[in-house]
Amino acid sequence: MTSSLPNLRPNLSKAKIGEGRSLRGVSRSTFICQAASKPATQSAQVALGKTGLQIAPLGAGTLAWGDPGNGFNKSYSKDDLTQAFEALSSGGINFFDTAEVYGYQGIGAGCQSEQLLGQLVKQHRAAPGAAPLIVATKFFTVPWTNLLVGGGLRIGRQSMIKALRASLQRLGLDKVDLWQIHFPLPIWPQATLADGLQEAMDLGLTSSVGVCNYSMSQMEDIHGLLAAKSIPLASNQVKYSMVDRSPETSGLLAKCKELDVTLIAHSPLSQGLLTDKNVGSGDKYAGVLKLMQFIGTVYGGASVAQVALNYLRAKGAVPIPGCKSQKQAQDLAASLRWDLEENEVAMLDEKLDSL
Repeated sequence: MTSSLPNLRPNLSKAKIGEGRSLRGVSRSTFICQAASKPATQSAQVALGKTGLQIAPLGAGTLAWGDPGNGFNKSYSKDDLTQAFEALSSGGINFFDTAEVYGYQGIGAGCQSEQLLGQLVKQHRAAPGAAPLIVATKFFTVPWTNLLVGGGLRIGRQSMIKALRASLQRLGLDKVDLWQIHFPLPIWPQATLADGLQEAMDLGLTSSVGVCNYSMSQMEDIHGLLAAKSIPLASNQVKYSMVDRSPETSGLLAKCKELDVTLIAHSPLSQGLLTDKNVGSGDKYAGVLKLMQFIGTVYGGASVAQVALNYLRAKGAVPIPGCKSQKQAQDLAASLRWDLEENEVAMLDEKLDSL
């Protein structure tokens, strides 16, 4: 889309947003009226690395699902998660990320994250004409993870396969779409992890493989090991948000693009910091939040969270915010109906760089 006001960027960091003040001679009301003509769009799906899988440019994380420490069965219930899932999937979000240790406390009651997600995926896929869903889970590299989720001590690639089979059982699936190493650990040689990922592929237990929380050099290492086996590294899931742009500054994001590895951004809302509830909070990000709120008015009153997510999408990442309610899900899905323009991303970059 062509920007309606390409001359806004130079003075935005000095401008007073709100109270009807002008931006370089253009009033706030004029800005909104001109911007209101921007047509709504539905963001196209993107490739998951070189796997051939297509995902929405925004996914959903399930870290809190089933976790009493995160309010499960207190501030939200299984019914809330069901409504959230339905709103997400009907809103165009087809990528769901979980892990074997998410909500592990609920395994015995069938309320661990994988179990909850698997039940919802099964119901979704049973419906006539249901859109395809992409399900991702992870292998936890700590040797004594069995104390949390069962099974034996984790040593060697066969323990990886046993863990994956247990994840599939909890999910109720024969195969997962993306299986990821949760984080690198020195006791696990990269070659051993690559062998385990290859065996999972050979056994047909996963359609693709990825990693999480890998530095650029670690990612390059395992990318090379997998490439030697003719297996593409699909993704690297790392912490990335407007207040933690280390994937940009470290060169990781650029390297992901170079290698055709999808960068999946966890914690994209910085544990709720980048949401409407913090506008006017008075902390160091107050100016950024106010600018985000202002940009949201250009898109029919889009939330601060939507702006934060679309900022990451504009950078080439796939954010996976957590979601526990229908209201949250509807807001997340709404972010797929519009995209930030280049000058708006530049405005936000300028404001962030000034902090």
